[in-house]
Amino acid sequence: MSVGEVRTRWAELQELEDIVRQLTLTALKIPPGVERRDSLVMIGSFRERIAEMRQSELNRAIIMTQYLKRTG
Repeated sequence: MSVGEVRTRWAELQELEDIVRQLTLTALKIPPGVERRDSLVMIGSFRERIAEMRQSELNRAIIMTQYLKRTG
């Protein structure tokens, strides 16, 4: 994976995080109750998945950097 691809993936994840923020604000406009709670739970799950993808990309970038340092 090239540096450009890593940057693109990182930017895509940032866009997803922006969407999650918008979804959260929208969900908070729903009157308190089951629908609001369920929406926030689903958004939280989505947020966790994005965090896992971000960590995976970070690990991949670290491994790629270490490999490039070793191979010169």
